[in-house]
Amino acid sequence: MAYSKRLLTILTFFVIVIGAFADNGINSPYSRYGLGILSDQNLGINRQMGGLGYALRSNGYINLLNPASISEIDSLTMLFEAGFSLQNVNFKENGKKINAHNASFDYLAMEFRIRKGLGLSLGFMPYSNVGYSFSNTSKVDDNSNSINNYNGTGGLYQPYVAIGWSPIKDFSLGITASYLYGDISHTISSTISNDANARSRARYYKIDVSNYKLDFGIQYSPRFNDKHSMTIGAVYSLGHNLNADAQIIGHTLTNGTIETESSDTIKIKDGFKIPHTIGFGVIYNYGTHWRFGADYTFQGWGSSDFFGDNKGENRSKISVGAEYSPNKISRNILKMMNYRAGLYYAQPYTNVNGKSGCEEYGASLGFSIPIRNNYNTRSMVHISGQYIHMEPKSAGMIEENYLRINIGITFNENWFNKIKVK
Repeated sequence: MAYSKRLLTILTFFVIVIGAFADNGINSPYSRYGLGILSDQNLGINRQMGGLGYALRSNGYINLLNPASISEIDSLTMLFEAGFSLQNVNFKENGKKINAHNASFDYLAMEFRIRKGLGLSLGFMPYSNVGYSFSNTSKVDDNSNSINNYNGTGGLYQPYVAIGWSPIKDFSLGITASYLYGDISHTISSTISNDANARSRARYYKIDVSNYKLDFGIQYSPRFNDKHSMTIGAVYSLGHNLNADAQIIGHTLTNGTIETESSDTIKIKDGFKIPHTIGFGVIYNYGTHWRFGADYTFQGWGSSDFFGDNKGENRSKISVGAEYSPNKISRNILKMMNYRAGLYYAQPYTNVNGKSGCEEYGASLGFSIPIRNNYNTRSMVHISGQYIHMEPKSAGMIEENYLRINIGITFNENWFNKIKVK
């Protein structure tokens, strides 16, 4: 009965906080392209290690980058994790700099064991985010200017169910099934200053998505001796057409009023896809203190276009990371903590005005602190700092630099203990 009440409480909490994802914490003009700024499905540990995760396994935290890792959960544990982030982004263009501040609630996930070698995870996280608002001005004549305004909101989200199974020793496989949904809106409007009677144009781009997403993963963990071991992981995500309802609506306005007879609508079919994705990773463990790893990801966005004119590009990403755990059974809190660091590089997945977008460079440094009380010493708080640099590949584009603080909390509870009264 106690277990059922706890599970009902968490599921209710899931439903309530889903609304928090409406404020996605994004403020980037590059979210205007493609499906927005992609989320890499990183949880607290992954963020500390530069997005590493294809070969990570543990019964103490959740790793969604490879569903095969879910099979590692032990028989007494219920894991529940929530993540938040705070960031400052600096935009730089033609010597001018502007700062913006954002905060977001990033993900929810829970994980528990069904039977020996079989684990289940449920959760909710974003797939992509859109958020921007900017304008530019050009001169028409000596008395007036043309003002162009650009606004975008929305994103795609994915509640998921994932299963990891270990049919034989040291080998596991898994699958994640997600419901991919959401809507994205872009608006471009042009007006002429100092001319109340001038006509203006507004153009609205809209997409509504309701589809599925499937991810598959495997892991193999050979052991050489007490000091040396490793895990090899691989993932594959099924690419397919989203069958999204997309349209471009154009209006002519006079004195701010739409001239309905001049409105035009263009409907777009089969332009929006999620790509086939493959990834490989390896983790090397030295004793119980050190862990090193690397991941490679390839996404085939080159076959996609967005609203008919914004083409996709094939994207590669490389991540490397390391972890140091001094002494997990020590009474010294500094020795009980886990210390992690990582680096990554990613190519753009969209074109920007017919040119390649921004290359992305990231570095992270973090630690996990155990939450200690009278009945639980296994829950953790994951804190990391990230620096992300968006480097334009073409002249005239905006450079972006992010400083981000990520906070994740993993509740590790013994929900399935049976108390015997003698």
